Formats: sequence, C-alpha cells, structure tokens
Amino acid sequence: MRFQTLQMSCLKIVLLHCFIGIALSVNAISLSEKSSNQNNVLYFQSHEETLQLALTMTNGSCQNTSAFFCSDNYTCCKANPQSKVPFVCCPLAEAVCCPDGMHCCPRGTFCDMINRRCYSKGENVHIIQYWNYMSPQQLKTREKAKSVPKTVPCADGSQCPDGSTCCQLASGGYGCCPLVQATCCADHVHCCPNGYKCDLSAGTCVKGLDVVAWSVKQPAEKPKKIQKLTESVVCPGGQAQCPGGATCCKLQSGDYGCCPYVNAVCCSDGLHCCPNGYRCDVDQGECKKGDSSVQWFLKVLAKPVSENVEVGLNSVRCDDTWSCPDGNTCCKLASGEYGCCPLPRATCCDDHIHCCPNGYTCDVSAGTCNKGNDIVAWLSKQPAKVVGDVQCDDTSSCPDGNTCCKLASGQYGCCPLPKATCCDDHVHCCPNGYTCDVSAGTCNKGNDIVAWLSKKPAKVVGDVQCDDTSSCPAGNSCCKLASGQYGCCPLPKATCCDDHVHCCPNGYTCDVSAGTCNKGNDIVAWLKKQPAKVVGDVQCDDTSSCPDGNTCCKLASGQYGCCPLPKATCCDDHVHCCPHGYTCDVSAGTCNKGNDVIAWVNKKAANIVH
Repeated sequence: MRFQTLQMSCLKIVLLHCFIGIALSVNAISLSEKSSNQNNVLYFQSHEETLQLALTMTNGSCQNTSAFFCSDNYTCCKANPQSKVPFVCCPLAEAVCCPDGMHCCPRGTFCDMINRRCYSKGENVHIIQYWNYMSPQQLKTREKAKSVPKTVPCADGSQCPDGSTCCQLASGGYGCCPLVQATCCADHVHCCPNGYKCDLSAGTCVKGLDVVAWSVKQPAEKPKKIQKLTESVVCPGGQAQCPGGATCCKLQSGDYGCCPYVNAVCCSDGLHCCPNGYRCDVDQGECKKGDSSVQWFLKVLAKPVSENVEVGLNSVRCDDTWSCPDGNTCCKLASGEYGCCPLPRATCCDDHIHCCPNGYTCDVSAGTCNKGNDIVAWLSKQPAKVVGDVQCDDTSSCPDGNTCCKLASGQYGCCPLPKATCCDDHVHCCPNGYTCDVSAGTCNKGNDIVAWLSKKPAKVVGDVQCDDTSSCPAGNSCCKLASGQYGCCPLPKATCCDDHVHCCPNGYTCDVSAGTCNKGNDIVAWLKKQPAKVVGDVQCDDTSSCPDGNTCCKLASGQYGCCPLPKATCCDDHVHCCPHGYTCDVSAGTCNKGNDVIAWVNKKAANIVH
C-alpha cells in the first residue's frame, strides 16, 4: 500500500513538472513572439525570474533619434502602443523599461509584470521597490530644445523645470517633483503621479490596485533676476501698494489686491491670478499655458500707500478683544481665545491648533488638508493680538493703529495713522517720518509732499459699571462671585457660569461638570473671573465729592467744584483747572508746560454727600 502511495506521489511530481515546463514554454514562445514584433528582447535570467514571468525590455533608442529626447538622469523607453507619443521618459538613470510601456525599474533589477514590482537580479530574488511611473509629458523634441527653456513658477518666486510640479518642503521653501501635475505628499519630501495618492506608511503611490514608487522632490531654483521685495509696487490711482515682485490686480470690490508674481495675469473672477504667460481657466480654477497647467493663486488685499508696514490698519477683527493681520483668518484656540491662520477665508480645524486653505477639509488623524485627491500639509495658527485702544491718558483713548494728538482744547484727538507726527496747529497730523508744513497745509519728507490729515476727537475711556460700588475694565463682563460681590470676566458680553467662579465666551454655555465652554461641537476651556475694582467717588470733604477720575477744586463761593481730570492743577481764578503737570496762565486763559500751551478746562459743581 505504501509502495502504491509512493508511486502516485512520484507520478504527480512528474506530471506537475511537465505541466510547468509546457506552461513556461508556451509563455516564453508567445512572449518572445510578442517581444520580437515590438523589437523587444526577452530575458530569462534565472528559474525564479521565469516563474515570475519577468520581461525586460531594452531601453528605447529615442536618445539617438533626431526627433525626441529625455532630460539628463532620465531613461528613454518605448511607449505603450496606445500612447500618443512613441517614447516616454523614466525618472531614473540607466533604468530598465518594463514591457507595458508605462513603468520602469532601477538598473540591475527586472520588472515583475504580475505583482507590479521591481526585483533584484541574482541568486537571491527579493523586492527592491514598487515600480516607477513614466510620464509622457517629460518627453521633449529637438525643436523645443532650441527655444528658451520653460520653467514652472512656484509661489515663493522660485522655479522648477518644465514638466515638473512645485511642492512645498518642510523648510517652507519649494521643491520640484519630476512629474506633471503631481500629488505632493504630506511628508514634504515625496510626491506621486497625478491621480495617485501618497501612502506615507508604505512609502508608495497608490491608485486602485496600481502601486508605484514615489519620487523625491529636488530643491527649486531661484530666478536669476528677481525684484527686491523691499521696493513696493504702487497700484493705479496711487492709493494702494503691493510688495515688490507682486502685481496689482483689481478685486471684486473695486479695491486692489496683490498677486505674488511679477507681471502676473489678473483673472476675470476678481479673486485669482496666474503667472506671466499663463491664461486663467476660471471654470477649472487653474492657470494654463499650452498643455501645461498650474494652480492659480488668491490675491491678498493691497495696503494703503500711507500705511506703515509694521502696523496693519486693515487687520481682521475677531471680536471686540482680538484681531489678526490682514489676509489672515481668525480661528478659535482651545483656550477660547483667538489664533490667526495665515490664509484668507481659511478652514479652522477641530483640534483648535491647525487650519487649512479655503475649500479644503481638515483630516485631523492624518494631519493634512484634503480636497478630492489633493492633499496638502496643514498650517499652525499664530496667537492673535489683543485689540487694545491706544491709551492717551487716564480718561481718553484712540482706536488701534491711531496716534493720540493734543487738540487746542487740551483734550486728545485721534490721528488715523500709526506713530504719526502731530502738527503744531493742534488740528492736523502727518504720516510717520514726515514733518508738518503748517503754512502750506502739507506733510513733507524731502521732495515727497502729501496732504495732511485732520484729527478726530478721542473717545472717553469708561470702565464697565457693575453696580454703584464696583466696575470692571473696558472689554470685560461683570459676573457675580459666590460672595455676592462682582468679579470681572476678561471677555466682552461673556456667559457667567453657575459656579460663580468661571465664565465662557459670548454664545457658549457653561458645562460645570466638565469645566468647559460648549457651542454645538465646539468645546473650549473656560476662564476664571478676576475681582472687580471698587468704585469710589473722590471725597472733597464731609459734605461734597467728585466722580472717580476727577479732582476737587475750590470755587469762589468756598464750595468744591470738580475738574474732569485726575490729579489736576486748580487755577487761582477758582473757575478753571489744568492737566497734571501744567501751570495756569490766568491772564492768557491757558495751561502751560514749557512750550506746550493748551486751553484750560472749566470746573463743574461737586456732588453733595448726604
């Protein structure tokens, strides 16, 4: 019985070997015939390679033709018969061309057409990498070579060779992916062919069942000539300006925006722009030049010509307390405060840390921004700046970005420019660095002469009054403490929590059990209240007092009057008063401090204390 079983086993082995031999012979004949018809050579390097049906096609000879060629460090391969071009370029030097006319493998390997991989040659057969995708767009003609080499412009002013794609590097600069309309991987190092997705864990490019090796980006080149960014470009009309190297483009609002390219093409949608030489495809949302296309760019609002670069007058207001620079987007942080995303109309991510470009969605688990097959790295928000009025003195202030200037009355006015020059007429002001020519009514800086500006009255600073005895700073909210007294929540129109200790931003509800502020799916940390300050009138004597921030001054009647200035100087006429540090000139009716002469102030009757 054992002998019969052994005979059957031997017979099966013989038949199996015969079947394999016949199959391999048939495959070899059919493949060699197909290969010879396409001027290809079939190599069977080893038994393992034969089992894998490995086909190695000789490199195409387009390098020796007068019509076509590939760039340096590329290999020319014969294209798939269905392709519109006779040759394609493999992004590897001295590569092995695969017989499908679409893929290639590194030198010293062979193509595994079944498993779509590159294997090493030799005794120990092992996988080298997933194969590379060959781009027909890399193929060039001799006629094109005679013309000026084309480049693909990147957003930072650098450029990549024609047929490449600009991809942002981890450094913030741009690298060149050697593929047309490539997918930039989120690791800021690699890229994949158009239509493929980056598999960061496997280090490959995936499209359905097709897996190819990803490419490494090369640093982009800086143009030989680039306009200095310190030289501003003044837009038509002379009222707005863009940074050097940018182009002024009209926005939908009629104002000017700045496109980050020299001599750019302004798109008709009033929002986007394209590099010089490209045309705007508004329907597709991209810039086209022949068969080449690049993404278009969003314009940034231009700045007023008179604006100081260091201070943005057109800052984005988040709420009554916070603001972000122009061209940014306000996004809530986990603390409940605001951060600034350095993109206009950005998408704020749910982690309260990152943000994505407009139209993209946040993939918090992957740390990327997604829009269809387009995946880009997300950005971190920057802390927003506190919107604080410019404090002139204890009783008056000007809006952020203004300058406090004394008026003829002795009170303060607001010049609508940062760090402005206050003119001696106590009415006008000039931009920073300019001098006032009062006789001509102009602002001068060398040969540059501009019209001066009129000041506006400063607003009186008032604390938020909680009750008759306590108040909170401007921009705060009064909230009751457990003691029954008031505390100050450092947010305007805040929600006071029932624990009498914490508060939440306006529109949020307090979750006392979790210690958070909730608004739908938005959850932020709550804030602690600060004790309110006690409001006390200034006591003149046992029978009269003045409001907080005033000074008691004797009237001619012997009673007290109130000067609406803190620590004021009471004038000897018993009617007027001057600011602290000034002396009264009763004969002239002014307040003097060195060469500074201002009008004095009338006292008001004090309150009778009951």
